[in-house]
Amino acid sequence: MLYAKIGATAYALWSILHIILGVIRLADRAADGALAEATGRLAQGHWTLFYIGVFGLIASYYNWKNNPIAYWVAAFIISAEDIGFILFPVIYGGTPFPASVIGPGLWLAGLVFTTLAYNQSRSHA
Repeated sequence: MLYAKIGATAYALWSILHIILGVIRLADRAADGALAEATGRLAQGHWTLFYIGVFGLIASYYNWKNNPIAYWVAAFIISAEDIGFILFPVIYGGTPFPASVIGPGLWLAGLVFTTLAYNQSRSHA
């Protein structure tokens, strides 16, 4: 059960990071005044950061309890989000250190520890 708690904590921290970034960046866009198409698209991406963070926070609650459905859903959704971050803003956009490492590090810790918890619970069943 310790693995589940460590993984859920990593996912929760990842989620809080994304909620904060989403809110800050949406506020920055709103302060820009009229939302042109490009600004609107950026704001949509920041909204995605926010709601994926809320989703991850909910999933981390269930991962804390080592729920197998939460394991798979979080593993898929959070992995898809951070793989996209690594492929585009990090590789093509040149996102600098430490921003390029904090989120992916929390994602990998969450994925590794929830996977260990998931496998451990399957072996005891």
